[in-house]
Amino acid sequence: GASGGPMLVQVGNRYVSEQREIDPLFAKGMKELLTKSKVFQDCHDEFIRDLIVSSNRKEYAPNRYLMEEGTRGDSMFVLFKGVVEVTSGGRYICKLRDGSIVGEAALLNIDNRRTASVRSVQKCDVAIIFRSTFHSILEKYPWEKRKFQREMKAKLMELGKLIDVKDDINLEQQAIQCDALKKVPFFAQDESMHDFVAELAMNASSYWFRPGRVIIQEGDTRCSEMYVILSGAVEVTACGEFLGRLENDLFGEICVLDLLERRTANVVAATQVHCMVFRREIVIPVLAKYPDVRMRLLEHARRRLLALNDAIGAADEAAARGDTTPQPVGEALRRVPGCAVGFGAALKGGDAHLFAASKLLSASRVDFATALSRALETKTFNEGKVILEEGATPKPDQDFVYWIDKGAAEVWKGDSFLWLSGVGEVFGELPGSSGQRGERVCEVTVKSRGKLVVRAVPAKTLAGLMEQYPDEAFKSKWDGHIRSRQQVMHEKARKLDSEQRQRGGNLDFMFMKLPQVGPDGTRVPKIESLQDSLAKAICNAGAPKAGNKANGAGSFLPPASAR
Repeated sequence: GASGGPMLVQVGNRYVSEQREIDPLFAKGMKELLTKSKVFQDCHDEFIRDLIVSSNRKEYAPNRYLMEEGTRGDSMFVLFKGVVEVTSGGRYICKLRDGSIVGEAALLNIDNRRTASVRSVQKCDVAIIFRSTFHSILEKYPWEKRKFQREMKAKLMELGKLIDVKDDINLEQQAIQCDALKKVPFFAQDESMHDFVAELAMNASSYWFRPGRVIIQEGDTRCSEMYVILSGAVEVTACGEFLGRLENDLFGEICVLDLLERRTANVVAATQVHCMVFRREIVIPVLAKYPDVRMRLLEHARRRLLALNDAIGAADEAAARGDTTPQPVGEALRRVPGCAVGFGAALKGGDAHLFAASKLLSASRVDFATALSRALETKTFNEGKVILEEGATPKPDQDFVYWIDKGAAEVWKGDSFLWLSGVGEVFGELPGSSGQRGERVCEVTVKSRGKLVVRAVPAKTLAGLMEQYPDEAFKSKWDGHIRSRQQVMHEKARKLDSEQRQRGGNLDFMFMKLPQVGPDGTRVPKIESLQDSLAKAICNAGAPKAGNKANGAGSFLPPASAR
């Protein structure tokens, strides 16, 4: 009815309020523009309406870029009112006015690089339709979904990409997968990878692996799949030797490219891992269309195979000699970028895993890592144990630096939770790279969440090791870590403080039923409307002065129509 609130309209898998259509002129104008455009002219009215309801309206001041050439596009712009200038390659192309649509290719083209820049010439009123929203809406309209799938296939074929676009493909999911692949360093090298990634994303399967799950078994002859890590980390071992850790990388490519017939290593999920999986029968035909990418992948696999063989060989030689002396500094240079090569036989197994998980120690000098491992001791804390306390003064002979081996630690400032530190992360009385901590008090409280196992070293000892084994790269990373943590801490503290100041105080109410005597002499609850009670209270307090309308009962009470 008229008294009800705005209705919720289903848009794809989401619900949005009809309040977004509160401007009827905007809704009417948008419908006229979209139905006249070549992109949407034959779409159903309900589909157009969902697009309008889910669009984001935004105003651009003069001389602002709506989109820039070469950047990744994830949205389409409908120029409701205003004038924009279009340029490409530094050359002026044209001006567009009211009713123009730009960036529509980003809704369909998986390789979504902008081909032109669009700049506002005067104040512009724009509606933005995001690709994720567009694909979500498509799932609700089968006819439109098939139409745009055909158009996408035609665009890809124009570019020479003969791809089988399946009728039941989820365009939204595919676009998300493509964007995720492009963030993996191997695929983000340059523009030439984008077409390959776009086609590969068409045939990807998405898998999640829990911590401890064996993804690849050493020696397995069933080796027809290649994996790309989107999030999380895996650990690699071969011949009983821990080799290292992989994040944001690919693995399994050696066998998929037929360089070997058996898996060369065990790959186990160290954290919860999200992977995209590609089968050999998909990868090989796609690689045939992109010879440059094929050569890069082969070279990547060859370098990794050599690195793995070298690491295993070095460990075997050391074991045969019974040699446990630290490796020289130059040994660190054998770590091939992108390959999972750890510290070999120089470290005990537990610390090898821990150091590989540490952003600070994973690429440190082998002799420094070996000396640090010998200096570390294991400490265990039960649930809720306070390890560092805010405001505590430094004690040079008792201060420790902790690396989390198992479990997690909570970081608090006052009553505000800041963040949760996990495996491989460091906390404690961190010395600067010069070895000096300073005379400041502890700025946060750190306590265990659940059972916490750490490897600890006295801060004084760590400072001595950093001085004994100088490493400019490690020094820079260490100081950067301290600055970053302090910056995040102060920013979060300021934000929480600001939120608390803006938040009104809590109002506590207590309600009592007022008793009265009934006709039969018994006590019964006194029930009275709020307006009548307030009117009596005001009357009892004394009649308002004449002319003082601000204090009158009529100005204080709501009108009868609002009851």
